[in-house]
Amino acid sequence: MAEKEIQEQLNELRQKMDLMLEYVSVQNQKREEIDDFVEDAGIIVKDVVKQTSLMLDKAQVELDHCGLSCLMIKVLQNVGTFHEMFEMMESAKDFMKDVTPILHQVGLDAVNKMNEFDSKGYFDYIRELGNFADQWVTVFTKDDIIRLENNLENIAGIVRNLSDPALMKSLNNMTLALSLVKPDEKLDNKSLFGLFKQLNSPELRKSLSYSLRLVQAMNK
Repeated sequence: MAEKEIQEQLNELRQKMDLMLEYVSVQNQKREEIDDFVEDAGIIVKDVVKQTSLMLDKAQVELDHCGLSCLMIKVLQNVGTFHEMFEMMESAKDFMKDVTPILHQVGLDAVNKMNEFDSKGYFDYIRELGNFADQWVTVFTKDDIIRLENNLENIAGIVRNLSDPALMKSLNNMTLALSLVKPDEKLDNKSLFGLFKQLNSPELRKSLSYSLRLVQAMNK
């Protein structure tokens, strides 16, 4: 029995040794793979650095003594700033997401309002005003503006008098009569007797009296 137990213990020990040797072999294989990877990666990194140096040299870009290491240190020192910047970008993205429908509706309202103005002829009116302004500039010169400036007091008096409703009504009647009553050879070719005969009309006498008073007032 003792020999059998010893044999079982030896077999168990042998199995453990086999497992340990297998584990060591696997670890050695992994270590060799890692070493190969590091070696290959080192070659690749060296080649990348070399190619990058050549590209920077061709582009006439010079790095100071600090180089990429200082750049990485600065980046790590400003991680908080980058984090805040990303948060601001996310906030701006959310804001644009919320405000986009509003801007879309505002754009539609603006387009509809423009179509309404166009249908009412506002744009044609503004265009004609621009043509009128162009013609006005060619007709009304700088010297005319200077003369208006020198007579600003009289112009202000004229505008002030035009605010009188009675005067505006008289001017309206005058312009209406000028547009309706045209020179006529038959009607206007009258003898002196015919003219004196018309003086018997009360309306004509009133008009002549008013015209005389108007001339006297203008002379004063």
